[in-house]
Amino acid sequence: MAARFLALLLLGAPAQGAEPEPVAVELVLALDASASMDRAEFDLQLKGLAAAFRDPGVLEALANIGPTGVAVAVTQWGGDNEARVILPFTHLRTARDARAFGFRISRARRAFMASSTSIATAIAHGVEIIDTNSFAGERRVIDVSGDGMDNGGLNLDRARDTALASGIVVNGLPIDADSVNLAAYYRNNVIIGTDSFIEPASDFADYARAIREKLIRELRPLDS
Repeated sequence: MAARFLALLLLGAPAQGAEPEPVAVELVLALDASASMDRAEFDLQLKGLAAAFRDPGVLEALANIGPTGVAVAVTQWGGDNEARVILPFTHLRTARDARAFGFRISRARRAFMASSTSIATAIAHGVEIIDTNSFAGERRVIDVSGDGMDNGGLNLDRARDTALASGIVVNGLPIDADSVNLAAYYRNNVIIGTDSFIEPASDFADYARAIREKLIRELRPLDS
């Protein structure tokens, strides 16, 4: 996996000797692009996420988090070693920054349609880009959205343990469109770290509400 992401990591790493920029939160928003997501379902993820960065509650949370703001990246993930940054870490301090970021999300395109669902890849990739970017967050979070259980070949427990060892919290947004109690699976097998949580969506139409509520919790003031 390291070789696969080498060019990305070199681009995202701070210059030698440069001090990382402090932010309240480093946040990776990892979107499911596996084969179980058809085009309409994936578009609902993008549209819901873009709308969240225009939502008054999310904008209020950003305003309350403090002057250093947050650094947010958006990725897509699918099968083993299939993950891609679609929006690199961007520093958001103001409502204008957030709205502009939301517009960029709305213009994003699907990078691939993977044949399997490797949540381990989503987490491992998120750890790499958090550990190598030019920001230093007081909180470091990977937010995994998906509509299925991990069925890839990578070890999910190992990926979670790596995140925990790096001081990174993994939260989850299970989209339970197939009524398989995906929330319980995410709670027991995906999230990890202090104050980690899930925000379930009952189906794809409910994703916009769930990601909005999730962002408000993830962008809470540090002392709350």
